[in-house]
Amino acid sequence: ESVEIMTGGIIPKAFDTIIPIEQIIFYPNKDNPKYIVVDKKINKHQHVRFAGSDYKKNDLIIKKGTIINSNHILALKTLGIKKIKVKKKPNILFFSTGNEISDSENIPAWKVRNSNGPYINSLNENFLFNFINGGILRDNHAFIFKKQIRKMLRSNIDIIVTSGAISAGKFDFIPSVIKTFKLSNYFKGVEIKPGKPVLFAKIKGKEKALFGLPGNPISTAACYRFFVNSYLLNILGVQTEKPIKTILKNTYAKRKNMTHFVKAKLSSSNSGKLQLEALKGQDSFRIKPFTQSNMWAVFPAGKQSFKKGDMIDCFFPNYPNTI
Repeated sequence: ESVEIMTGGIIPKAFDTIIPIEQIIFYPNKDNPKYIVVDKKINKHQHVRFAGSDYKKNDLIIKKGTIINSNHILALKTLGIKKIKVKKKPNILFFSTGNEISDSENIPAWKVRNSNGPYINSLNENFLFNFINGGILRDNHAFIFKKQIRKMLRSNIDIIVTSGAISAGKFDFIPSVIKTFKLSNYFKGVEIKPGKPVLFAKIKGKEKALFGLPGNPISTAACYRFFVNSYLLNILGVQTEKPIKTILKNTYAKRKNMTHFVKAKLSSSNSGKLQLEALKGQDSFRIKPFTQSNMWAVFPAGKQSFKKGDMIDCFFPNYPNTI
């Protein structure tokens, strides 16, 4: 006896073997067969996939601390799981700062286009946060920033991130405003390049945080990647990120006491080994090499010169949506 089933279909009871249609000869014809002929050996259970041969009872499907991606959706839907418990994505309120910043396309010569806001907004595609655009804080908007922090304390905003106004300039009001609040954690200034003035604070007694990122585009990108992104992974309970170990393709030099986050390009050598090139143009205003890069390389403090062949840690630019 035989019955026709579709590829991937459930085998009817009382049947135990599948024969591909291309191995079958129909008599007298395919449209109205009375019997079939198979001219090859048939093995019992051939092409049959038994329940439990993929996932077994009590198998772990997704480990706690995993960011759900399309691979997991495939497994969940196949297993008939409609809902799972996940952590709420934090809400980030973002502000650019400065009288010189403009959202307009046509700008006067003294203005600068707002690129940092759209850049941070694009990063919410990595599933770690919801982006809320706070707009641009002007040079005399310290009082508005203070109001926004107070508003955060009684709203669903979890984190405020600013770009610019954190260094030692006349209108760099972000640090002084933040320090008017009771804080449980605070630091400003880290021996890194780019991004040395970076600022972080937590409101005492609240699960609310603030990040002040430098205004230069690459400084903003680096400090988001290694400070804001790391904080998000931590509060969401995501598994610890590990660097990729690669061989340096060229030489690189820096000040010994500073850690450098370097725009870099990962490629494969002729022998198939991963190699990393520190790109030219590491100034924090240079965006062209940033678009040409596919990795952040980390050259740690404690060493001044790095030579070809040295092992270097590197990180995906938009972790975790690049894994």
